[in-house]
Amino acid sequence: MRLDEYVEYDAVALGGLVREREVSASELTTLACAAADTVNGELNAIVEIFESAISDSNASQESIFSGVPCFKKDLGALIKNCGYESGSRLTSGIKTPVTDDFSTRMLASGLQIVGRATCSEFGASITTEGIANGATRNPWDVERSAGGSSGGSSALVAAGVVPIAHTNDGGGSSRIPASICGNVGMKVSRGMVSQSPNANELTSPLVSELCNSRTVRDTAAFLDVVGKQSAGEGIYKGMNRDFTFLEQLSQAPRQYKVAFSGEGWGAKPMDSHARSEVERVASLLSELGHQMEEVTPEVVTSGRYWQHLQTLITFFTYSQIDFWSDLLRVEPGGDNVEPVTLKLFEAGSTISAIEHAKAWRYMNKVSRSLGAFFQQYDLLLTPTVNQITPFIGSDLALSSDLPLCEWFELLRGYVPQSPIANATGIPAISVPVASWGNGLPLGMQFFGAMGAESTLLDIARQLEVATPWVHRRPIVFSVSGD
Repeated sequence: MRLDEYVEYDAVALGGLVREREVSASELTTLACAAADTVNGELNAIVEIFESAISDSNASQESIFSGVPCFKKDLGALIKNCGYESGSRLTSGIKTPVTDDFSTRMLASGLQIVGRATCSEFGASITTEGIANGATRNPWDVERSAGGSSGGSSALVAAGVVPIAHTNDGGGSSRIPASICGNVGMKVSRGMVSQSPNANELTSPLVSELCNSRTVRDTAAFLDVVGKQSAGEGIYKGMNRDFTFLEQLSQAPRQYKVAFSGEGWGAKPMDSHARSEVERVASLLSELGHQMEEVTPEVVTSGRYWQHLQTLITFFTYSQIDFWSDLLRVEPGGDNVEPVTLKLFEAGSTISAIEHAKAWRYMNKVSRSLGAFFQQYDLLLTPTVNQITPFIGSDLALSSDLPLCEWFELLRGYVPQSPIANATGIPAISVPVASWGNGLPLGMQFFGAMGAESTLLDIARQLEVATPWVHRRPIVFSVSGD
């Protein structure tokens, strides 16, 4: 197989070729590494390429992703003896002693993990740039960010290095870079993907693990692989499904009642072009037979919502750094963490148990309000980001010298919507069906009620058929467009 052939296939298709012995797993690894060599000098999306791809020698030869190369984000999923530096100088050289259940399932699906992709420090920013690894650049415009915190994984998928890559989402960290790079990015319902054995929905309620991909079916197949319970779960989930998400995509498309919002959600006004793209996609959905209505849930425009969200994000960042600081016996400071990260750590250290509990109590109110909303509507449509892709070195980066309150307000102006899924546990998906006036990708984001993954994948698939995106290629791509 040639590189120009390799980039034409998604992960499901490549796995099928390996099963039919039309190409070997080692050949695909070689192609992925060659693609990485072609683009990474411009993108800086890779922390490390392994000498030998990490795989499961016991994986069935009939596995859905048999032999398919994949990158792991340098934060989240654990693979024994694999580096885990979280984009930070504080954790430089760290390797994990265990493989978690999520990674075990990834490897059992036949995926070959060829390396680690860059991320923002401890996942704390919507851009991926810092002292530890430098700036990860956007394949559509290398002067701009690839997004964050899963910027490396998203850039590598968009540039054709791999068809699918591991990401995670604690406030939009899968969906935001997917929007910015032109991929499919999904955040699943709280509890859908196990965090066993090191965490659960009580210890890490904001975070879910999944992927970025170029096709909806790859995301559906990946969710089938990892969307399972583990022994000793602390919360009953009742997820005994008698279907697969991949199989459901072959069913006839369904019709939905969809709310769409072109508001700023209490932040600064949405960019006028982003609003026009929301309206255009809403019009397209109407043509496809869906019932559309412009409406914004009242609860999300409250300043109290964002105030309590800041408390949760700040405390979550603090708890990550505190864990490593205690384990490594190293004090966080300006010589080992980024300026904004340090401010988050310091602010988080002052949050009391009562303040933290109050924030979660308020999010329960938001969850109940959205629960009522999704009894009236099947889906809610917004842009994934409200403002155009930031340049490298913007004040959204963790190197910013803005006061923390001003940094959060800037963040709110860019992504007022995405974190609502993490705070309430509902699922959401970003699909690359829109663009900015200069051609940069702009994802459209759909939210659904708890457990509505099938609905989200169905609407994404309908848009993928109506406005195919898989053959759109950025300026920096593994194969020249000449």
